[in-house]
Amino acid sequence: MSKLVLITGASSGIGQAMAWRFYQAGYSLALVARRTQDIQTWAKEKSLTAQRFQIYSADVSSIDSIVAAAQQCLERQGVPDVVIANAGISIGMDSAERQDLDVMARTFATNNTGLAATFHAFIAPMVQRGSGQLVGIGSVAGIRGLPGHGAYCASKAAVIAYCESLRGELRHHGVQVVTICPGYIDTPLTQKN
Repeated sequence: MSKLVLITGASSGIGQAMAWRFYQAGYSLALVARRTQDIQTWAKEKSLTAQRFQIYSADVSSIDSIVAAAQQCLERQGVPDVVIANAGISIGMDSAERQDLDVMARTFATNNTGLAATFHAFIAPMVQRGSGQLVGIGSVAGIRGLPGHGAYCASKAAVIAYCESLRGELRHHGVQVVTICPGYIDTPLTQKN
């Protein structure tokens, strides 16, 4: 039986690239995104074997939505070996503008609460099994702030700190917590910047 990886934000960019790499390595895929039709099109273009992937519709900024998708994955495919909380947004902001405080709240809902909610359903089963990897996608922007991107940079700093905390909590249970901090990568998200 092949290993299983769940990836949020799998409809484009880094998420889609990771999905392809894991598929090539023999993993089965649990692919989560809002734009499920984009995943369907990509899977068809790549000729993915139908038995090796499932698509789940979820918006990680809605706790109930991502938790429901995780529960569906557990029921259909079992406990993943790897869970990658990749879904994220980057929107420029100016703290002097009132509406941009809403941008910050939306960014945190997706990049931070969404990440924790993605991991939520898998922590207890992984601890019970005594193995698994939870992967949070941070950014070098979480280490050094960028003008006009306070919401994104702060959210990615929070990803780094959250994963470090969770790593300490799960260290003795056989569950690894990994933080990846990519630099600037040409993706649909960064092409807007």
